[in-house]
Amino acid sequence: MIELLNLALAGGIAAAAAPVIIHIAHRRRLKPIEWGAMRFLQTMLQRRRRSLSIENLLLLIIRILALVCLALALMRPNFSYTAGSLGGDVISRGAKTAAVLLIDDSVSSGEGRTMPAIDGVKKLALAYLDTLKTGDEVSIIPLSRLRAPPADPLYDLDAARQQVKELRPTALSSDMPALMEAGITQLARHLNPEVELVLVTDGRGDGWKSDDRVRWEDLRRRLSGGKDAVDGSRARPHLVLLAPEVDAIDGNLAVTAMAVDRALIPANRTVEVRISVAHTGTRAISGTLVRLLVNGRTVAERSLELKVGERRDLTFSHVFGDPGSYVLEGVVEGARDPLAADDHRALAVQVESTVPVLLVEGVSGTGLDGSLGLVAAALDPLGDGKDLFSITRIPVGLLDDRALVGKRVAILGDVPALDAAGVAAIEHFVVAGGGVLMGVGPQTPVELANRFWTRGGDGFLPALLRPAVDRSPAVHPVVSQIGHQALSAFTAGGDAWAEVNIRRHLPLDVGPITDLTRILTLDGGEPLLVERMRGLGRVALMGTSLDGSWSDLPLKPAFVPLIRGLMASLGGVVLPPRNLAPGQRLAWVPPEGSGDANVTAEGPDGLAVPLDSGAWEGRRALLSAPLVQPGTYQVRVGTPPSVIRYAVALGAEESALLPLNPLEVRNALGDLTLHRVERPARVAPLFAQGGTTSFELARWLVIACLTLLFIETILTRRMIAGERAAATDSVMKVAA
Repeated sequence: MIELLNLALAGGIAAAAAPVIIHIAHRRRLKPIEWGAMRFLQTMLQRRRRSLSIENLLLLIIRILALVCLALALMRPNFSYTAGSLGGDVISRGAKTAAVLLIDDSVSSGEGRTMPAIDGVKKLALAYLDTLKTGDEVSIIPLSRLRAPPADPLYDLDAARQQVKELRPTALSSDMPALMEAGITQLARHLNPEVELVLVTDGRGDGWKSDDRVRWEDLRRRLSGGKDAVDGSRARPHLVLLAPEVDAIDGNLAVTAMAVDRALIPANRTVEVRISVAHTGTRAISGTLVRLLVNGRTVAERSLELKVGERRDLTFSHVFGDPGSYVLEGVVEGARDPLAADDHRALAVQVESTVPVLLVEGVSGTGLDGSLGLVAAALDPLGDGKDLFSITRIPVGLLDDRALVGKRVAILGDVPALDAAGVAAIEHFVVAGGGVLMGVGPQTPVELANRFWTRGGDGFLPALLRPAVDRSPAVHPVVSQIGHQALSAFTAGGDAWAEVNIRRHLPLDVGPITDLTRILTLDGGEPLLVERMRGLGRVALMGTSLDGSWSDLPLKPAFVPLIRGLMASLGGVVLPPRNLAPGQRLAWVPPEGSGDANVTAEGPDGLAVPLDSGAWEGRRALLSAPLVQPGTYQVRVGTPPSVIRYAVALGAEESALLPLNPLEVRNALGDLTLHRVERPARVAPLFAQGGTTSFELARWLVIACLTLLFIETILTRRMIAGERAAATDSVMKVAA
């Protein structure tokens, strides 16, 4: 509304009538006089009468408006409005504010050729801080500090601004639900009654995870409060999204994935390395080069031309001459794209000289005899212990924790029973990251296995066993999980399995267990070979025997690559993990009986990485702080040092750089009210201090008055000059 602060001068508006009165009085004073000599001038004036009338009317209006503006300025009109009275998106602040500022400083915030997107994020955050007043409290929570210990809110707004100014892009993947959860938790540390949860992003769509319905449903419940909750209260805080409107990028190349063609990498054998490169944007990028580096040294390179939106896998062959820890790197050079951080990706691999495997037999034997004689031949054909798989055969009665020390995989073949020590040893082994393959047989105790080995899904066996079934005619295995690591050697479809005959098997009941993988099934769809995670390890269960008594599988060509593939899949896991995501900790577990002295670590920049004593999965370990820089990390142990290499790689979803989709935000937040601002200049108008905003119009009215007088002067001079020119022209015609 508009109110007049100096109403006593309202009579000054009457002065606006002065130009009209003068104009009328001036017309009455004019008296027509007949003068023959002026007939030419009269003719000219008649031709210009219409234009003169318009100009005079325009001058009259300008003079009236100038006097009205001056009179109104003297009355000091004041324009004021309350929150929301103008129909715009406004948050009313009627009390001291408790604000939590959630800032997305993920990988995509480093996008930009000239100015990174993080600069725009900081401008929006600083514009919001400028709306806060003395006594307001604010917490600054960047994505990069989600795992840091919580801090108390700041009342020093200058300190808050300094924290924002110091932010830099990180290697973390965006995670909006995690930011929102951290903000809600932080509100418990605030005291002020007016509550605002402010999310500041770079305007890209990564990280919203709207398909994660469980997390968003919980967030919506916590943010909506009860039906009696008041907007801006602790139960239902104001939600503000500060995110610029961004366009789709013109073109970006990213190394989105790296992989090798086998789970277990042996020395002195050719390994295929796959580097996946993807293009996003509207402009094709040419003239690029893809390099493969091994431990920092370039071993292969290839030119690359990608069309708009194209994805391509490039395969390189490499032979590792010695066993040990390696890091493979895929690098795109010459892309000149807006996000340089995703032009590089690292993958840590372990090249093995030998994989220790323990064979636990229900029927002991040597050579091809015994429950696992054919399995032993598949893993060590020559029997000289020089194969990749180093096997140790023991009877079931010797199975305990000591027998599993140093082993990567354990195979149980037709075991009649396991005592308590044996069951505990297998469970400890699997939970700590070991792999187990169990083959059933005539001696398998079905009821005992279901009761103590499966335990309704809590034991180490991945499925319940049912009584043995004879099949006549014999049935054949069928591949169920195409692309499983255990089947990597099979490239001829189902031809290798068509000649395998299963005459007897134990049906596997996977009904109550859902988190398992069916690798092989029978003709009718019943599972034959299944696998399930258990702790950090995996257990595979074969529903028929591994000694040839129930099927001819051990006598067929498919048996050897299947068993070796299973060993590679179950035993190829290196723990603690060496391929990490930004924000995870590097962990090194010392071998049994050794200490952790003389162990150092360094990062991609060559600087030392501190390691502190701690625990990893219940085992003594050295741990780093959360790693935020992508690339290769090295742990050096002993003198001379042996090197263990780790790799930190970016999340591939950060490379899309798609603009934020309002529909995705709406799907995530549901019916929650969200206030979005795209520009720093529009942040302050979103908030109304004390519920009312006002300003005087006198200054603008004075400026308008002066402007009108200036225009009036110009028009008057123009009219006088025109009349003089016309009179001179008429006199010259008379003289002629």
